[in-house]
Amino acid sequence: MPGVLMLETMYQAGYWLVRKTEDFAHSMVTLKEARNVKFSGFVKPGQDLVVHADIKKQDGLCTTLMARGEVDGKTVVSARLVVEAFELADRYPNRAASRDYLMRKLRRQFERVSTGTPEAPPNGGLSMRWLWIDRFVEFVRGERSVAIKNVSLTEEPLSDYVPGFPMLPPSLIVEGLAWTGGILANDQRHFLERTVLAKVNKAVFHRPALPGDQLRYCAVLEGIESEGAFIRGTSHVGDELQAEVDLFLAHLGDRFDDVEGDLIDPADMLATLRLFGLYDVGRTASGEPLDVAEKLLEGERQAQAAAAPTD
Repeated sequence: MPGVLMLETMYQAGYWLVRKTEDFAHSMVTLKEARNVKFSGFVKPGQDLVVHADIKKQDGLCTTLMARGEVDGKTVVSARLVVEAFELADRYPNRAASRDYLMRKLRRQFERVSTGTPEAPPNGGLSMRWLWIDRFVEFVRGERSVAIKNVSLTEEPLSDYVPGFPMLPPSLIVEGLAWTGGILANDQRHFLERTVLAKVNKAVFHRPALPGDQLRYCAVLEGIESEGAFIRGTSHVGDELQAEVDLFLAHLGDRFDDVEGDLIDPADMLATLRLFGLYDVGRTASGEPLDVAEKLLEGERQAQAAAAPTD
């Protein structure tokens, strides 16, 4: 289970707690801050992630919660979250007419969640992709990377996330910055490391990411060592700061015996980097075009050989 979905699960547990506690008094409840998010284990297929959320403080429209997720009684993720409640009409007057529809849908959602009623099956078709950037527009090896993400109503995660007020889930903005910074860090290590998101030191969201927005993710490599890499990330919409996220990406090494092999097939990774346009815009610190890591090229060669027809 991706770490950002563990974060999203904790947020949703706190979200419904706040909704029920205030008896659905506000049309909007959004994640404003996530601090000291720590990932200390994995959630594998077939395992249950049990999430706890406790209200610690309410200050006006903001509620602070402490949340954690457990697998078999062991804490695998924890965080301090701040959610903010507000009315659509106060901040988005042109969306005020959506309030009644939104509240009806939210109450139905809560009834389904609180009773354990299964969600209706999705429509057939392609499953949701897990690529939360669209392309790189700047990349300087060992220093910084800049990617864009276009927010569209056609994207599955926006559907019914907040009924009547589609927005990109904040956790997926964290994921986009983790991709932007993770590729920067992995390129610096020639893609030899198995890298995962291990900690979100800070995540502050200044405004929602709405359909039609183009997010500009900037990741700066603050430091890299044997244990992992420190990334400082920002998200902008035009000149407006949308989010600030500080991440630590851990190198797994051989610390997890039950996690074997590459997390992403090298040939698939190289194809993805080309899809992102990394080698179109990527440069070294001295301005020369990026070379491709030998591990990725070897993976591509092996994949080509395996697919070649045999006599």
